[in-house]
This record gives sequence, structure tokens and C-alpha cells, in this order.
Amino acid sequence: MTKTDFIDQIALGDCLELFPRVPDNSIRTIHTSPPYNIEKDYKGYNDKLVVKDYLDFIEKVLSECMRSLVPGGSLFWQTGYTTDQEEYITPLDHLTYPLFQKLGFCLKDRIIWRYWGGMAFKAKFTNKHETILWWVKPGQSNTQSKFDVFPVREATKFYDPRNNLFGRNPGNVWEVDRVAFGSNGQTSHIAVFPEEISDRIVLSTTDENDVVLDPFSGSGTFCKVAKARGRHFIGFEISPHYHGESVQRISLQAKGELLSVLSEILKEHVFITIGTKGFGAIEDKVMNLLSPFSLESYKNIIKKPYLDALCAGQEDVVKKSDKIKLWNDLEELLPPFGTSKSSKDSFGLVSIIDRAYMRVFKLHKAYSSAMRFYYAAKWLAILQSNLAGGRKEGWAKILTSLAESETGTYFLTEDKITIRSRRKKLKIDTIESSSLENPQESLTTQQLFR
Repeated sequence: MTKTDFIDQIALGDCLELFPRVPDNSIRTIHTSPPYNIEKDYKGYNDKLVVKDYLDFIEKVLSECMRSLVPGGSLFWQTGYTTDQEEYITPLDHLTYPLFQKLGFCLKDRIIWRYWGGMAFKAKFTNKHETILWWVKPGQSNTQSKFDVFPVREATKFYDPRNNLFGRNPGNVWEVDRVAFGSNGQTSHIAVFPEEISDRIVLSTTDENDVVLDPFSGSGTFCKVAKARGRHFIGFEISPHYHGESVQRISLQAKGELLSVLSEILKEHVFITIGTKGFGAIEDKVMNLLSPFSLESYKNIIKKPYLDALCAGQEDVVKKSDKIKLWNDLEELLPPFGTSKSSKDSFGLVSIIDRAYMRVFKLHKAYSSAMRFYYAAKWLAILQSNLAGGRKEGWAKILTSLAESETGTYFLTEDKITIRSRRKKLKIDTIESSSLENPQESLTTQQLFR
């Protein structure tokens, strides 16, 4: 493994051996969940060290995190607790706190992931949360950690004209259920955290094409979400078994929102069964499906200035006196997730894009109808921009990029695409990393950081 083959890959090996090959000051955000030192079977790592050895190991990892982060870069350290005795616990955030201080990290926030389910206990209350400490690498006085709340605003419980049009700050208690056994997001890894957690972190602390990293990649959740949002990613995984599963999982995910959402539209409306279709047939089907291919038709439902404001993500354009009606109109088009209401989107354009977003990004279910409209409008604008230089040429580039980025799903031959499989379940009983059909393709570290 050399410095030239890390980007957009999950590398197999010990993170302490791989980390030094990551350039200094190159990573915008790290999100990881280290081993808890509670004798879990991680298929390749000893999860029961004496406390001193465990802390030495964690300090070495944190030192590499500090070195590789950009000034102002963020480290989201997700932990639970460890134990020396069966009945008593030691919170890992408490145990490791002095290490972060020693290395110079600054604590910006303490996030609680509150979930349902979990292992029941008889001698104490059932554990239903984990802690995520948001640490920041300090920089120059004019360098601050990035935080953008807009793309992660969530729906409010009640409509109040004083509220933000797109939703509220989600706060630092995140109620997200654990990954259900047997779901599409589950692998054989024993500690898969929800994509919504990583998605909030990626959207709020990074920009498109930033580089993110997970030194304990496990099931590959953070890398998968980063790829779907158009970020570059690096993952390290010591277990050949989990590495093989996570590489396969990444191959089933397209790169960026344009391709990820388009892929879901193709799976729902174009590739109903496994088969091969030419670029022209795909183009005709999608363009007909997305007709009228413009949001101008919605100005009969939403005032033109407010339609423009929704598309641009502008909150201050809409008058307080008009907010309630606008919210109600938007809910007619895009009913809240989990309700029995059906969409009254007579054009179908926005609701088709919205459904695809829901399938790609689980966080989308927490959004308000206004935010979901914004994302649909943004996606359509990006597609229109890619077709502006010529529809046929534009679609050829888009479909080629899709097949090349989601190699586990699509196979490209000249001007045709074959869908390999509609299977999404990721548990693999026996897999060797070197035997995967679709090797990971990436930019080199030299190309990205030059």
C-alpha cells in the first residue's frame, strides 16, 4: 500500500500502519467508532487489552488524526463504555478525555445518539444511547471549524410563522433507530451505525470533494455516505472479512447526489428486471418520466417568488403571514414521511425525485416538505446543467459516469448499460478481499493533493 492508492478506497490493514501514508493537513472530517475493549469478536483485532495498552493504542490513533486533519478539521469520536468487571462500567469518553487534551484537540460539542431496542439488562437500566464527541483541530485565529446547519435542518413538530421555512437545527440529541437485523443496511459486522448519523456529519462539516476518513471503517457506513454525497473518502479496516463486505457495499453506491438519485430512478422505472438497455432508450424513458423537466409548472401552486426562494434555499424571502399556507401547499405535494397521505403532485416531477432521495438517503425522512422540495429542485438543476451542452452527449457522460462509479450494480459496454443485480443485502458468509469482481477505482493521493 503506497500513498498513491488511498483515495476513494477502503484499505485493508492496521490503521497505525496505514495512517502515516496519509498526507499532513489533508483530511476535513473524521468520523469513527473505535473498539470498545469489551472482548467483541472483530474478526482480526484483539478487543481485550489491559487498560494501559488500550490507552496507548488510542493515543497513537488520535495523534495520527491530529496530524492528518486540516486546521479547523473535525473529529467525531463515537463511543460507549468499557468494563473491567461485569457489573460496573467506565465511559470511554471519560477514560480517553485526557488524551485529547494532551494532543491539543478542542471539544466543540457532545452529541448523544439515542436509539431504541438494544440488549436488555436485569441488574440495571437498558442502555439506549452512545456518545459522539465533536473534537476540532485548532488552527490560525482566522481558521474556524466548518459548520453549516442548513442541509441538516429537520422538520418541526408544529407550524409557527416564526420558525425557519426549511426546518429546525436538529440539536445534539439525535434520535435514530439502530440498523435492524436483516435490513438492506446490515452487514455481518457487529456494530453497524445508522447512515443518518454519518450523513448529518458529512453534510454539516464538509463540502463536496472534501476528503474524509474513518480509521476503523468496519461496515463502511461513513465511506458509503461520503461517496453518495460526493466527498472523497479513505477507510482503514483490519479484518479481511469486514473489508470484503465493505468494499462490496461501496461498489453498490454511486458517486454524488446526481448519480445516486438517478440510479434509484433507473432501478424503479427503467430497469424493472435485470437486463441491458442502450443510452438512447434510457434517455428517452427518463426524459419522458421527468417531463415537463422544469419547475415552472409549479408556479400555479406556489407563488413565483416563493418558488424561486425554495429552489435557492432562501428563508428570508417568504413573508411570515404566508408561511402556513406555503407549508400546507408543500405538504400536499410531498406529504410527511410516515403519514397515510398521498401526494397531489399532478406533474409527478418533484415526487419522483423525492422518492429516489428517500431511498438513497435515510436522513431525507427527517426533512420538512420545504427542504425536500429544495433538494429535488437542486437535483433537477444539476441534471439540467449537465445536459446544457447537448442532450445526447450529456446523457452519454452521465450514464458512463454512473456505470463506472456503481460497478457493483452496472456494467458498461460501449453505449449500453447492463444492470448486474438488484440485490442490496450485504451479508457475505465467506469472502476474500482479493476475490471481489469489481476492484475499487480511485484518484491517487498525489492527484488529489497536488
